[in-house]
Amino acid sequence: MILDGHDTDLQTCNMLVSSLCRHRKVREAEDFMLHMRRIGPTPNSVTYDHIIDGCAGKGDLLEAFSWFDEMIRLGHQPRPSTFGSLLKGLCESGYLVEARQFHDSLHQIPGAVDVASYNTLLAALCRFGKLSELVDIYDEMVSKDILPDRYTYSYLLSGLCKRRKVATAILVLEDLVGRGIVYPDQVMLTPIISGLFKDGQAKAASYFCEDLLREEKCPDRMACNAIMDGLSRRGLIAEANDIFTSMSRKSNPTLASYNILLHGYSKQKDLSKCMALYNTMVRKGIFPDKITCHSLVLGICESRMLALGCKFLKMMIMKGNLPDKSAFNVIIWKCCETDEMRTAFEVMDIMKFVDITPDRDTYHAIVTGLIRQSEFSEAFHLLHHMAENGYSPESKHYFTLINGMIRKGDVTGAFRVKDDMSKLGVSSLQVAESAVIRGLVHSGRTEDAMLLLSWMLRMQLMPTVATFTTLMHGYCKESKLEQAIKLKGTMEHIGVKLDVVTYNVLISGLCFVGDLPGAYGLYGEMKDKGLTANSTTYSDLIQAILQGNDTAEYQGVLVDLRKRGLVSHGWPPEDMRKTLIAAQKKFKSWRLNRRKKKPR
Repeated sequence: MILDGHDTDLQTCNMLVSSLCRHRKVREAEDFMLHMRRIGPTPNSVTYDHIIDGCAGKGDLLEAFSWFDEMIRLGHQPRPSTFGSLLKGLCESGYLVEARQFHDSLHQIPGAVDVASYNTLLAALCRFGKLSELVDIYDEMVSKDILPDRYTYSYLLSGLCKRRKVATAILVLEDLVGRGIVYPDQVMLTPIISGLFKDGQAKAASYFCEDLLREEKCPDRMACNAIMDGLSRRGLIAEANDIFTSMSRKSNPTLASYNILLHGYSKQKDLSKCMALYNTMVRKGIFPDKITCHSLVLGICESRMLALGCKFLKMMIMKGNLPDKSAFNVIIWKCCETDEMRTAFEVMDIMKFVDITPDRDTYHAIVTGLIRQSEFSEAFHLLHHMAENGYSPESKHYFTLINGMIRKGDVTGAFRVKDDMSKLGVSSLQVAESAVIRGLVHSGRTEDAMLLLSWMLRMQLMPTVATFTTLMHGYCKESKLEQAIKLKGTMEHIGVKLDVVTYNVLISGLCFVGDLPGAYGLYGEMKDKGLTANSTTYSDLIQAILQGNDTAEYQGVLVDLRKRGLVSHGWPPEDMRKTLIAAQKKFKSWRLNRRKKKPR
């Protein structure tokens, strides 16, 4: 225009500044504004508004307030939108205290505070879960005779739902509807539907969905995403797909919609539908993000197609869609679980190639996989490498490593690992030595374990209760009850308190060799010390009693069982044996259920 001799007016220049700021090219907009000052036309308050809005939108609040100060100094009158841009910038950057202070200062300026400014504050407080402050702002708004709109109520309901107060949100909505203040729409019902799904109340959420459809109000994309997410989390992927199909007929689904459905199919190991949906998404011009990649990798891994997962990662990287660290970790975990360690190391090399640093989860997965394959030397070196990269290894890795090495006969290597534990500060010397003792016992080298225990006591290192218990258990398995009882005396002598597990090991050993008086004596001692017997204790005692004929002994056990309410009080004395057999079956059932519930 200028080269052709046309004059540029202020409106044209402001449109250019606005366009640059909308496209986040604020630096270019500022340069053009300085150009306007030199050759004209002179910037006005609208020009400054666009610049301030652009800086605040990028989170550059110091620059935004600097331009605002210059605007005031030059005599330009700020408009409500100017204050709104600054307030929104503060809120979106998380400066809620400063945002409230700035909002309070606007009350002195006529027209600066309106329902839009309050809604900006409410939206931020809702996003950060500040429910009490949100209610305070709402009360302040009403007290100043500023009439709330549907967005105000939507933020209030959303804030309640985010704090898991969905029932309260429903009551508030019903009250507003009953008084004729609002008429529920997609904006208000979306947080309630999402909150109900997160609380596991799918039926109630479905009721609100049906209410929307019954009133011929098609849920908007945000509401549809909330419904799909809730259904997908509950495994109702077919119903989620129906919502997605319905949404596709009326409007274009967003990337979030595709990601929700992709994740649902991945969890159900439906790889064919995952890939079909991904191809549809790309064909429609929607570019995948890191969440998309994570969902696809998860689906591939759940389908046990790890080689394909590795190729997919490479393809995404070549297309410029760099997966995040969690996507790499998912496939590494699955590789280690299926003993495909070569693929796991290949994926870790890809991570390093694209400058993604392996984290604690990455190392944890690979170390666990190596130990499972008895690759103890490699696991030990990787633990060292992990420590060098600033991630402190977990003591359980070392304990598993020590047990594995001793089991393979590499006692020297186990001691080297033990020394490494102390040197790196993973655990104390006592705990490290105790780990070796337990490893020796587990590999059947009880006498060697006892020698190490004696050395620890000479060095005034206090072994753990678990160490003594493990050694006792080893002696009991070898029917060396005398040595096990001596260990009990050693514990009492050095001040290590016996626990229920320790007594159970000794009672079980004595019952096994038929020494019922000794077992019952330990049971009495255990009660005198205030320790409560558990199902293991009673199960071992009952088994031994039933194999003998000592009526007096099993009467005493039966009395204790009755006192604790573990057997009925109404059974006659002649049925005591039947009672004990029934109680033993019950205890065995409990123990079996506990084992099933233990995480792998």
